[in-house]
Amino acid sequence: MLLLTLGVTAALSSGAMAGQTDADELAIKRARVALEAETGIVAPAQSKRPPGSRIMDIEVVNDTTSGGPQWLRPFADFSGLSGAPTEPYFVQPFRVSANDNCSVRLDGGFDPFLFIYQNAFDPLDQLTNGVAGNDDGGGGLNSLINPVALNAGTQYFAIATAFQGGSGAFTLTFNCPVANVILTGAGVELTSAGSNMPVSVAEELILPPERLLANPSDRLNIGTEIGYAFSSGEVRYARLHCPGAEFTTASVIDFTGDPSNTIGSVNGLGSDAIFFSITAGATPVIATDGFTVDGTRTVGSDADVDCSYGLYDFPSQAQAGGPTGRVATTSGAYLRFNPSYALVVDSQGSGGADVESADPAYSEFVLGAPTADVGLAQLGKFSYGTVQAVLGDTQPITIDGLAVELADLMGANTALNFSGDFEAAGDVFFSPFADCSFGIQSADSFDDTGATFVIGSDAKLDHYLCYAAGGDPIRASDYTVALAPVSAAPAVYAVTPRGPLDLGAITRNGAELQAPLAQVPNGYLSRMVLTNTGSQAREYVIEVLGETGNVISTANLTGTVPAAGTLVVDLDSVLTGFTAAPRATLNVTVSGPNKQIQGLYQIVNPESGTVSNHVMVRPGTN
Repeated sequence: MLLLTLGVTAALSSGAMAGQTDADELAIKRARVALEAETGIVAPAQSKRPPGSRIMDIEVVNDTTSGGPQWLRPFADFSGLSGAPTEPYFVQPFRVSANDNCSVRLDGGFDPFLFIYQNAFDPLDQLTNGVAGNDDGGGGLNSLINPVALNAGTQYFAIATAFQGGSGAFTLTFNCPVANVILTGAGVELTSAGSNMPVSVAEELILPPERLLANPSDRLNIGTEIGYAFSSGEVRYARLHCPGAEFTTASVIDFTGDPSNTIGSVNGLGSDAIFFSITAGATPVIATDGFTVDGTRTVGSDADVDCSYGLYDFPSQAQAGGPTGRVATTSGAYLRFNPSYALVVDSQGSGGADVESADPAYSEFVLGAPTADVGLAQLGKFSYGTVQAVLGDTQPITIDGLAVELADLMGANTALNFSGDFEAAGDVFFSPFADCSFGIQSADSFDDTGATFVIGSDAKLDHYLCYAAGGDPIRASDYTVALAPVSAAPAVYAVTPRGPLDLGAITRNGAELQAPLAQVPNGYLSRMVLTNTGSQAREYVIEVLGETGNVISTANLTGTVPAAGTLVVDLDSVLTGFTAAPRATLNVTVSGPNKQIQGLYQIVNPESGTVSNHVMVRPGTN
């Protein structure tokens, strides 16, 4: 058994040697398959190769699901959708050269889940076109679909994803006893409209100047089928045009057809259009043969980039582009510039400052959910981070060709700012729990206008803003959240604020009264009467609102309504001056229960003895 193992391994290692026949390769491959069936030992994964290359009919893709788009995965038999949270996924399109029963294996450091679709893959229509799925069939947590019947001429899609709550590097291995496996690349496939998803690039990247985009994970690859069959010895000329993106000299054409077909010299490198010849060799070119353009790209603006492919009869026609002499064509979206980070409010919160709290009034919150603590109020839940983490979108790439991270974008002084009145707080902090029972970061500063948390390049996902009472009267206030970003690399990335977004509010459960129109004309007596039927004296605060352009001078805006008593306030002592008409709106908050506090606005004409009384209204009540 050991000799057989060594023999197969040696053969696999030397499978690309010149002069080796297809019969030899097939014999070695069948011996390896028999060995795996007998021992359960699977050949080790090989390093990633360009699309279309072969290792004894084994194709291997090493990549990562991290930073990828997210979907709600189905069950392995496509009978329904998982109730688990959405998971990141990676799509590998592929075809086979002949009908065959193959195996597809997914290995990863997380709990991988493997699916195969045919004809088209739509992450929002997960139950359509499914061929097979597997969770733990590959031993341990790894996935294996073996065998799966695959047909020549059919487009397939292998989906690498997770069972629940996982992502990371993976190895995807395609293993067919007879057929060649043809990978169409991880980038943009113009031929298949269903998979023609453009590459997302970080919109924060400052353009111009021109930026060179690396391509380590093949996300910038462009692939298409030839779309036209021609016979041995015939030559046709392909043109690929992507206005707004230049093909650098690192661009390489990988042809997925028979090895006897050849690609000529690539013209136009350094521009947005390349063209080259395709010569059919001993085996004709068929319409489903294809090519992939690997390599780096240069972009100079954040305008959308679309690509078009054409196949022509003559080289001059391919160089010129256009419809003349064109025998096949297709096109699709290529690059889109999108935001890399997001701030959202997941739920709004509230707190009620309690007039009946221990002295002083309003120094504690009304006891209740979610905190069940008179000293704590939860003011809302929010999430800030990459668009992949917050929204489940594809994370845009940056100049290194990899998913851009907050550490690339955000400098040490990036902060989350919360507007609102925090002056009476003892602490303002983030908590992972709705009941605010555990704090993970306190505000760097807070006052009567807001609170600031310096977060640098850290994400803040599913965080609650918590207000801890400090023993002073808590004021009613509305609260918002906003991101104040500072670029980690100002010459490379321009970061912009997010928000402010409404987050929560603190209210008081005392009496609120309003005189919608209070007047203090000369010669009249204008009064506000407050009555307290309770056994405790209650403080009040008057807020004065005026018409646009009318500047109102005020005084004596606070006072106390005696227990079981009445207070008469002469309004000429409160409204002391106007730049326009002598009138205003009065909002009065009394630190006492609604049922104990009443209010009246009165205006008297001393000469005629006319008295006009108006019961003060209670905003927010019927």
